[in-house]
Amino acid sequence: MRTLIRTRSNVAAKSAAAALIFLLFAGLSGAFAQSQGGMALLNRANSLWIAGEFSAAEALYQEGLASFDASTPEGARYARMCGDGLEAIQYIKMTYVLDENALDAELAKAYPAWVAAGGNAQKAARGLECLTIDGKPMYTPDVIPNLQFRTMDLMHGDQAKNDLYALLARKMVENVANVWPKDSWKTYDYPATYTGVHTVDIPRAELPATGTLKLWFPLPITRGYQQPAEVLSIEPADYVVLPPSSSGDISTLYMEVPLEKLAGPLQIEVRFRFTHYEQHFKVDPELVGSYDTSDPDYIAYTGSSGNVAVTPDIKATAERVVGGEKNPYLAARKLYDYMIATIDYSFMPHLLFYPRSDLRESAYVHEYKVGDCGAQGTYFAALCRAVGIPARVPGGFQLFSGNFSSHFWAEFYVPNYGWLPVDPSAGQMSLYTTEVDPATQRAYTDFFFGRQDAYRCVIQSNVDEAFIPEYPGTSFLPMAIQNIDAACDTIDPSKGSTATAIVANYSALTVERADVSKPLGLK
Repeated sequence: MRTLIRTRSNVAAKSAAAALIFLLFAGLSGAFAQSQGGMALLNRANSLWIAGEFSAAEALYQEGLASFDASTPEGARYARMCGDGLEAIQYIKMTYVLDENALDAELAKAYPAWVAAGGNAQKAARGLECLTIDGKPMYTPDVIPNLQFRTMDLMHGDQAKNDLYALLARKMVENVANVWPKDSWKTYDYPATYTGVHTVDIPRAELPATGTLKLWFPLPITRGYQQPAEVLSIEPADYVVLPPSSSGDISTLYMEVPLEKLAGPLQIEVRFRFTHYEQHFKVDPELVGSYDTSDPDYIAYTGSSGNVAVTPDIKATAERVVGGEKNPYLAARKLYDYMIATIDYSFMPHLLFYPRSDLRESAYVHEYKVGDCGAQGTYFAALCRAVGIPARVPGGFQLFSGNFSSHFWAEFYVPNYGWLPVDPSAGQMSLYTTEVDPATQRAYTDFFFGRQDAYRCVIQSNVDEAFIPEYPGTSFLPMAIQNIDAACDTIDPSKGSTATAIVANYSALTVERADVSKPLGLK
């Protein structure tokens, strides 16, 4: 396959970019092929994709969108495919906003000594942190913080960061890790209860005159360590089409707003409350049971799926790291230690991954040895699955600072004990400071294997869970719902915005009240 987008990194990155654009584009080919003149338009668009001419390709998607009669089921389906293509281009342009000179300037401001020693944009970027758009190398701003995360001299030289991570490590160890449940038999203890509020306040002029705005609000699910979870109020209730259910693998409140009836601003408030418990598993390896390999859940959570892709390379690595260890608890600990030692935290261009393309999060982390919380969760789960240990990637939000902030981690299943939490990205944070002793650093990292704090809100039990009801087309971040997702057929993505982007600009998720058994004390 020809390289469809060129990157400033290695050959593997070029192949990844090529796969990305091919998959984004291939979804449209069937639609165009079945319309008059569609194949000619498809071929022209394809040539532009190959040349990396996104703006010209965007114009062709606009032409295709205009050529279909959206009043018919077939035309509407084709138009949506064109819209998905336009949205994909918008997300790419939203992700890569710095040219090489701009990134060089930002790097010089952030890390002057590193730049003076020969550092530049090309040396700083890794993997898909750079794409060529319309013939010009463009970079994601995440290159700047990512460089610090994977360059300890830069991290340790930042005194404010050094102090912050030292404080976090000490407080977590003193207030959480060193304090086990008073009753030694308890797994869940020391709860934190939060009241959260979703607010939406969109000016009428920001929305189309007609059409239906569809909204999915993320809400907490019920688990052994997170209960009760309840919705306290919804205003106005008239927009509710499908109320949330906290008992499944994902919880979303679904609303539909008839825009032709909307006279003023769109204002919505959803209040909810949940209680999340700390988890403290004390596992005796001698008491670990055996898996029922015929169980449907075992089969599902040891297979390759979605962004938890178990590739041959991942399988080979997992087998090498685990060696001859057959105990799943001890084998999982080896995989955790391997990740702490080899994977650097980095923000990810999630909008480019499966199902928007065939690029999988776990495979990307394996290739480049970088990833944020969700990506690292998928990689840990893939490594576990590769050696027959059931694993999944739950998440939603963390509340270490007292506010909702997106976060994902992993869980693996141990017979006779259940699903144990693992948070590789959190476990790395004590490495970012030189101001804690080795014992504190080790205690901090150890805590995030088989134990977990209460400063969390779980929205879904695994990545790639389908919305309820399913989202039409491809949602903003398909692997996870971490904001209010939206869809509206009368919003034209070719105009530079999407329904989700509009809602995101005029919405917020805040903590109204927090009752915490163990205040972390970071403030």
